[in-house]
Amino acid sequence: MPIVGFNFDKTLAERTGKVQKGMRAAHNIIINSIEKEDLNMGKTTKKAGLKFSFEYEVKYEPKIGNISILGHILYLEDEKKINEILAKWKKSKTIEPELTMQLINTAIVKSTIKALSLSQDVNLPPHLPIPTIQPKTIASDKTNEYIG
Repeated sequence: MPIVGFNFDKTLAERTGKVQKGMRAAHNIIINSIEKEDLNMGKTTKKAGLKFSFEYEVKYEPKIGNISILGHILYLEDEKKINEILAKWKKSKTIEPELTMQLINTAIVKSTIKALSLSQDVNLPPHLPIPTIQPKTIASDKTNEYIG
């Protein structure tokens, strides 16, 4: 079944030091909790779903700044599958790999874009490579000749 909702609950970006040569940005994402949640499917219909809460973090080292994003993903599934996912989570704090991949990929895509925006707000460099153009190098004089 599909992911039916995504929300940010809290965003924090702070610069704690000067940007310096040789700094690096480390990323981390974790699922903090899973809760059963009734999802409205119209005015009178509710269907059982799950709320996966996550935390996405970017740390700029050495102690230059950090970005922290808390959010949740709403997931719709049949009642039996919901109970299986919850039972496995309560027992071992794990989720089946296919579902984990789907949840983490969704959270990473949306959180990375948000973190990029937040980094600009506090004058931190982008935490991932941004495509740029470079000047063309001239290999020889013949490359500039017009052949027409």
